[in-house]
Amino acid sequence: MSAGLAALLLLGLAQAPPVFRADVERVYVDVSVTRKDAPVLGLRAEDFVVTDNGVRQRVDLVDRESTPTTAVLALDLSGSVAGERLVALRAAARAFLRRMLPRDEAALVTFNHKVELRQRPTTERSVVTDALERAEARGSTALLDALYVCLKRRWGGGRALVVLFTDGRDTASWLENEDLLQAARESKALLHIVGTEAAGSRFEPSPSGSGTRVVTTEPDHVYLLHRVAHVTGGAYWSASLQRLERVFLRVLEVANARYLLSYEPLGVARPGRHRLVVSVRRKGVEVRARREYVVPGAAQR
Repeated sequence: MSAGLAALLLLGLAQAPPVFRADVERVYVDVSVTRKDAPVLGLRAEDFVVTDNGVRQRVDLVDRESTPTTAVLALDLSGSVAGERLVALRAAARAFLRRMLPRDEAALVTFNHKVELRQRPTTERSVVTDALERAEARGSTALLDALYVCLKRRWGGGRALVVLFTDGRDTASWLENEDLLQAARESKALLHIVGTEAAGSRFEPSPSGSGTRVVTTEPDHVYLLHRVAHVTGGAYWSASLQRLERVFLRVLEVANARYLLSYEPLGVARPGRHRLVVSVRRKGVEVRARREYVVPGAAQR
């Protein structure tokens, strides 16, 4: 049995039901609204426009006070993280935990060539930090398997926020890219990924045909991480080792300022893949929200 498959069985994914089942009438969508990177607060339900497979929906705004968050820190502890990187990662995770709201829960998952649940969701921050201090960095990287586990598993009683850190590409996963994208479509977790791998560059002819220009490129696995995070309404954050703590805190700030919309789908067939488009009746704002979700058909349940 592969390490990736063993990890899925270890965390009990076979027991977790699909999130978007056909007998669940309401859909919940986390939405982040920013202007010049600052959260836009004070919006009302009527300020949002949501279409589900092209059909406009009537949405309600859920009170954030009634919907605590379960934050899952999923941290790459492969061999390349040992030393200075591990020190910086532990500091960033501790800062994140300190800034969390008291009512919210936190959990800890680590991964190298296997995925381990180090601490189940709890409001006791010291328990999570102690578990992180005991974990050491070694081995290869089952990044896709770890993401799949975090997206498919049910986490605590609050809205699931998965914050995954990685410093490189996958070297040990059992699952494929499409498995991961499908898990993102079916999950109700909000995923933010923090990566330290910098973009590359190449020279190519300029459009005018005279001279060359520098084009920024990113590795294929970083492109995949962007896609998976965006499906859930989250984002991929590039961070240097020196900015790691700042980026972790920025992710938390954005997550805490998000809106939670709810609606009962009308005018659309329930089973199947649903494309979501969320916009706001404001100028000059950036809206980040889940792009799609899947309701399994009768044969899939």
